Amino acid sequence: MVVATLLAGCATAIPRQTPPNAAVAETAIVPDLPAARFFGDEVPRDVISEIRRKLPNLVTHAADTRTAGGRPIVEYLALSGGGSDGAFGAGLLAGWTLHGTRPQFEVVTGVSAGAIIAPFAFLGPAYDRQLAEIWTEYGTSELLTAQILPGLLGGSSLADTSKLAELVARYVDRKFLRAIAAEYRRGRILLIGTTNLDMQRPIIWNMGEIAASNHASAPELFHKIIMASAAIPGAFPPVNIAVIADGQRYEEMHVDGGVTRGVFIAPTQLNLKTFDRFYPVPPVRRIYIIKNGKLTPEFEAVKPTAITIAARSITTLTKSQSHGDLYRIWRTAVESGADFNATAIPSDFNVKAQQAFDPEYQRALYEVGFRMGRTGVHWAKLPPEVQAPSRALAAR
Repeated sequence: MVVATLLAGCATAIPRQTPPNAAVAETAIVPDLPAARFFGDEVPRDVISEIRRKLPNLVTHAADTRTAGGRPIVEYLALSGGGSDGAFGAGLLAGWTLHGTRPQFEVVTGVSAGAIIAPFAFLGPAYDRQLAEIWTEYGTSELLTAQILPGLLGGSSLADTSKLAELVARYVDRKFLRAIAAEYRRGRILLIGTTNLDMQRPIIWNMGEIAASNHASAPELFHKIIMASAAIPGAFPPVNIAVIADGQRYEEMHVDGGVTRGVFIAPTQLNLKTFDRFYPVPPVRRIYIIKNGKLTPEFEAVKPTAITIAARSITTLTKSQSHGDLYRIWRTAVESGADFNATAIPSDFNVKAQQAFDPEYQRALYEVGFRMGRTGVHWAKLPPEVQAPSRALAAR
């Protein structure tokens, strides 16, 4: 009991200054970077002014984009979360490169594991090798340090992610950020989602704006956002981000973007046709979604213990949420006249991971994604919620 008490004292969270209420929190901005982010669950009152303010280079891209039949082409890539299953998305992108049909995406978004992939995918095939290294060469002990007892006795997480943060900083250096900034100035957009846990709201970060700011703290903020998006609640520590509201300095707590949005394609809840006015004629839109996980149910005899029941319930909840996210994006595609394409880990992939980040498991999954990409991805044109009724009608 004495040891437990001492550990609980050591694990007490460091106090942070938080906004006093929701009204103040809603006005918070990142110091010197007012255009760095959006609330992902709202439509601004003045949509066009907000877009022009926070995506100022969109007009540049609209005037200089590829065309098909005289219409501009706008292609989106959305990368979901999935923990170590991110190896699938990394492999698929590399295989897609070799197939010769991988587009240069105008918009790339990422959540959780997808947030780690997204900046590399945004910069294109030249960074496939780095993605392969990140997702196939590092095991749990090289990324995380367990702190189970302190986590159970009052700490913020069951693992320390300092090693993962060092890995992110090593790959995402200043040269990398300059490359992101250059593409952003051309009008291309890189977005990453986190969850503001204090407000229970999704936050969408304009990573190009941060990279292009040349602000002294830009690299640290860029790294923090990636780490926050991948911060599985309870397992990984949350990330505190400094903001200013009502003239005062505060700290927000951010965790895994998948808590509020498992995958997304736009910074706010908008019909994509809203962006048409930035183009000379309405563009051709194509949406590609890579789900770093399975969408099909998987049987597993669950042990009757609290931890296994809770873990199984959370994975089931996440899978169900993925169906809802895909359906929402499909509805947006239908309403906007966009081409919907989605893929996920095949249901027959049956290799089992032996640890949280298992290089053998991840290499096998990377190869599955690589083969799919190299031979030509069979993209689903409907989300699971629509596919199931369609199959049932066809069977009749």
